[in-house]
Amino acid sequence: MKTYLKTFLKMFKRHLTRLVSVFLMVLVSVGFTAGIGMATEKMAYALDDLYREKNVSDLIVKSTRETGFTSGELALLSERYGKKNVLAGTSLEIRGEDGTMPFHGLGEGITRLYIFADVDAPQTPTINKLDVIEPYHVRGADLKDGEYLAYAERKTSQLPGYEDMSFTMEFSAFGRVIEYTFYLTAEVSNPLHIATRKDVSMQYEGEELGNIIYIFDCPPLAGTLPVNDVYITLPDRGEPVLSGRYTDMVRTEQAAVEELLGDCAVLTLYENFSFSSYDAYEDKIEGIGYVLMVVFLCVTLLVVLSTMTRLLEEERAQIACMQTLGYSPLKILSKYLLFAFIGTVIGAAGAYFAGEALSYIIYINFQWNYTLPAYPLRPAPVFFIISAAVILTSTLVATFAAGMHKTRETPAVLLRPRTPKAGRKVILERIPLLWNRLSFKYKSTMRNVLRFRMRFVMTVVAVMASTALVVAGLAVLDCCLFQDIGTTAMIAVAVIVLLFAALLNAVVIYTLTNINISERNRELATLMVLGYQDNEVALYVYREIYITSAVGIACGLPFGCLLCLFVFKVLSFGSLGGISWFVWIIAPLLSLLFTFIVTLMLRPKIVRIDMNESLKAIE
Repeated sequence: MKTYLKTFLKMFKRHLTRLVSVFLMVLVSVGFTAGIGMATEKMAYALDDLYREKNVSDLIVKSTRETGFTSGELALLSERYGKKNVLAGTSLEIRGEDGTMPFHGLGEGITRLYIFADVDAPQTPTINKLDVIEPYHVRGADLKDGEYLAYAERKTSQLPGYEDMSFTMEFSAFGRVIEYTFYLTAEVSNPLHIATRKDVSMQYEGEELGNIIYIFDCPPLAGTLPVNDVYITLPDRGEPVLSGRYTDMVRTEQAAVEELLGDCAVLTLYENFSFSSYDAYEDKIEGIGYVLMVVFLCVTLLVVLSTMTRLLEEERAQIACMQTLGYSPLKILSKYLLFAFIGTVIGAAGAYFAGEALSYIIYINFQWNYTLPAYPLRPAPVFFIISAAVILTSTLVATFAAGMHKTRETPAVLLRPRTPKAGRKVILERIPLLWNRLSFKYKSTMRNVLRFRMRFVMTVVAVMASTALVVAGLAVLDCCLFQDIGTTAMIAVAVIVLLFAALLNAVVIYTLTNINISERNRELATLMVLGYQDNEVALYVYREIYITSAVGIACGLPFGCLLCLFVFKVLSFGSLGGISWFVWIIAPLLSLLFTFIVTLMLRPKIVRIDMNESLKAIE
């Protein structure tokens, strides 16, 4: 056991760079997908918490008769759902010529008014509880007959003289005209209307309802006006409001009420602008998460598996020694599986917290468009578990498969260095018109680039994926900023995609090039002995990186078009033709910038190669 532990610790120390590479790759990819997924779950939690706290109505029953609902019909609803879950009232749609409420002294900017007889009225309804944002002028004891309190929703603080604002309304009833006076008492918010812009009252019979006056608990008005609205909260809702089970339950109750009352229209939250738009954006962000999760995980798996495969190749001699000492193949592989497990699990642990931070940023940006409660602290692990499990399982399975292949070889074979591949012409050498025009250093670079096909393919795929993500992120950002499509939250998601595309590009190129340099220490040391300066040796490696990256960027642009098509389909807005021309210029330039930054980070590793140790190493 001590021998096994010692060999593991030595391997751990010797390949610490590879462990860090695995950690960073898992951190970036799982952190991104977990963050997007957590954001959608947190959004669902927040809306559900808000609706439960404010007891938001699941159904709004509107009478299609001028006389409104009868007392018998209201009794039927109370019997079915319980009296405390039914709130009756009157709503009046008011449309002025300029789209505002046409009352003397009311001013502009008010879309909804709530009228109560009681000073504490906003706190009294058991359904759709209102919050007082800013009290203005409280009148209670001195109210005269025909005077009532009005609570305005939104923008009332911009009105001049709101401290003592009043307006009048005339109602025709019983063959005579009755005039009432209403005092603007406070600014309130309604949990049914959480969208901060373009929040119409409801969708009714295919039309957006305009400015609405809601009247509750006013006996004189109740005798004058018909009860044409009933708000119902389902007593045993139980299900999250953004779930399919909730949808099925509401649709069932909607049909039941229509059958019970007959002559009525039953609206659900899906006819509410705030709810439907919130639900749509939550679905869009979740859809983006699924699409981009595939891209991130594929690149991560490619790099992590390559890292572990190359580690096993470098450990040929150690595997042979353990075979000679009598260790079983499973015992030998256990330390490599443990190495992969540790790197992946540490990366996943960091990714969870990165995902929480990312989710918080998206949620905060969503609050620019919706009035939401504080960020929910409940865990939302679904996306994290899925992505982390995929990475961990794939890494362990691939490491085990590659390790079993190694342990089938005899110790004598493993102790000998692998026979180098036979030299052969690369494809450019078969094109004399092009090849003969290249200088020696570029011929050497092209041979290195094209000779090691797996290394070339992996780098190209990684840069291609990064470039495609940059294109998709810029395309969504372009739609939001320059075409006025989307929300602040969508802008935040687009910026986050760009940020993580840069991180993905940096980590992948750094990891693959770092491994490449480690494998070619002897070659680079030889160049130093021959008199190459530090800059020349660095450029020898840089040229390979830039050429490979250029190929990846060229392939990434058409792949980015495909990714944009998927993203636009998920978002239900945008088109390839609508993307601004500068996006196609900025995207490759950003990818080149990411690559350039990585090459600067790698320079110290190149110029600090120990020539003596490297030249003594056996290849």
